[in-house]
Amino acid sequence: MEAETMSETGGPIELVVLTERPAVRNDTATDLDVVVEIRCRAGSSARESGDAMRMNLCVVIDRSASMNGRKLETAKRSCLDILGRLAERDLFTVVVFDGQAEVVANPQMDRATAQERIRAVGSRGNTNLSLGWYLGLLELQTHTTDRHYNRLFLLSDGQANAGETKRTTLAREAAQSRDLGITTSTIGIGDDFNEDLLEAIASGSGGRFWSISESRLEDIIEEEFSGALSTTLDRPRVELTLPTGVALEQELNILKKNGNRYRVRPLKGEDMFNFAVRLSIDPEALGNERPEIGARLYDADKLVTSATATVDLLPVEQAAATQADPLVLSVVSQHTMTTSDEEMLDKLDAGDMNLMKRLLIAEVEGMRHVEDALEAERETERGRQELANLLARRVTSEVSMEFADLFAPYLADPAVHQFLSSWRKGLRQEKVRFSSRRSNVSAFDEGMVVDLVARAITLGGELAARYPDDAETIGRRVEALREYLARL
Repeated sequence: MEAETMSETGGPIELVVLTERPAVRNDTATDLDVVVEIRCRAGSSARESGDAMRMNLCVVIDRSASMNGRKLETAKRSCLDILGRLAERDLFTVVVFDGQAEVVANPQMDRATAQERIRAVGSRGNTNLSLGWYLGLLELQTHTTDRHYNRLFLLSDGQANAGETKRTTLAREAAQSRDLGITTSTIGIGDDFNEDLLEAIASGSGGRFWSISESRLEDIIEEEFSGALSTTLDRPRVELTLPTGVALEQELNILKKNGNRYRVRPLKGEDMFNFAVRLSIDPEALGNERPEIGARLYDADKLVTSATATVDLLPVEQAAATQADPLVLSVVSQHTMTTSDEEMLDKLDAGDMNLMKRLLIAEVEGMRHVEDALEAERETERGRQELANLLARRVTSEVSMEFADLFAPYLADPAVHQFLSSWRKGLRQEKVRFSSRRSNVSAFDEGMVVDLVARAITLGGELAARYPDDAETIGRRVEALREYLARL
């Protein structure tokens, strides 16, 4: 028996309501996990329509002394490339910051002047990251219209040493900017930037956080720009519609709400987003009528589509015999993993590798359980996508366990300390991907893991030379990493 579901699918956006089971008990109140999923299949770009929304884009670039050379030149070249690809009605601003912030180009300039000013940017000074970001937000608000969606890319390679540096404050202001329709993606370059600040800005505003090497800067800017071009829903909101007798028991997500609508990150051409809730279903209050669980999808205040799922009320033996939906199990399990990510980072900061490894072991075991349950869905496109997403996460966790074993005895070594900083940034990037429900694993996500493993193998060889008494043990652990690298 399957739950009856209905969805209005007359376009490239589908809304689906999935229930943990198709039936609940008819003799007592029962908890039921429910997943709401948005599936976008918009193809190349939503901008092809003549009345499509246009882009209001601002790139904010750290121009402090540490950006001098290839990093700054690459950022400038990317800005020039973006400017050349924007349509006439798109808006483009470039802001640079060091100890101060300055608008280099804005929509009121002709393109030749804007190009000249971008090329002339040089490096200098300190890193007042918040001031540069604030100025970028102000410029976006100044120039936008109700026919534009707003995107900001923030690039930095250093520690914010001036202006606002409190993570909680920046996260709150990022959420407020999202209420205004502005999404910020942040790009941290190298090993010396503050990933907590950049992650807070990105997560709070519905954007993406990237931790990258200098050589990948141009590719990541292109990834973000291409994603912005294919925006399908800029300010999606989801509202649950529940009948009398069905109540929200627990939020199995980290989404914020505007009123009774869940705020969802922007969705692009080929994208998917889902979240879970736990409902309490009282058959007596329902009058033994089958409950219809509904959801409505909005873009800002415009209704896009809706969906429902109807659940049967059955005697306890029959309800218990119904088949559980492994996709619901997967989404709920992933929420549990997300809530443990901060604890893992805290253990890494404290140098408590043993407890961190125990958390990782529990996470990997949980993922294997979910993967086993999903095997029946492997023949479906959706099942394969879910399995690929979980596999990427599991590999990150398994590699992290190997890192913990390899480096735990050498935390005082300066080279290990530097590696831990890079590892932490990679974990932050994966946390944001996972918690923002980005199930499409990109080549950049995979490349982050490959880069870390390769660096760990090199560092392991250096440690074996420095600590010859431990060389055999180090060698075994390095070999385990080589095996992972061969499979990646």
